[in-house]
Amino acid sequence: NGISHTTVPDDFEGVYTILQWLSYMPKNNTSPVPVISPKDCPEREIDFVPTKAPYDPRWMLAGRPHPTIKSAWQSGFFDHGSFSEIMKPWAQTVVVGRARLGGIPVGVIAVETRTVELTNPADPADLESESKIVQQVGQVWFPD
Repeated sequence: NGISHTTVPDDFEGVYTILQWLSYMPKNNTSPVPVISPKDCPEREIDFVPTKAPYDPRWMLAGRPHPTIKSAWQSGFFDHGSFSEIMKPWAQTVVVGRARLGGIPVGVIAVETRTVELTNPADPADLESESKIVQQVGQVWFPD
């Protein structure tokens, strides 16, 4: 239908991305999901703690570089390096992707907590239309 779930700079990266996505899927509908040895201990402490202030939900899911300790990692909910976001430039008030939890593949849906801007382009068929920038508040899923 012409929908792109991600954009990549070249064909090699495109093939790599497809193979990564397929690594989360069973080979057919009767096969078990492909569980791999986890990179992180499943019983580990999760270092990132969400705040009351708006924050990037990807930090909670995937972790982030530690804000005060150089070369340190603040772990997120899922296995380190396993979160793969899809459709990032579209529907910006929701974060969707795939990740692994203890080596088990899972689908991920999280709400964006920060305000985002949506640009509605002008309608080229209407001479009086104008491009508009609309603020979309965090923690609300908009149907765009």
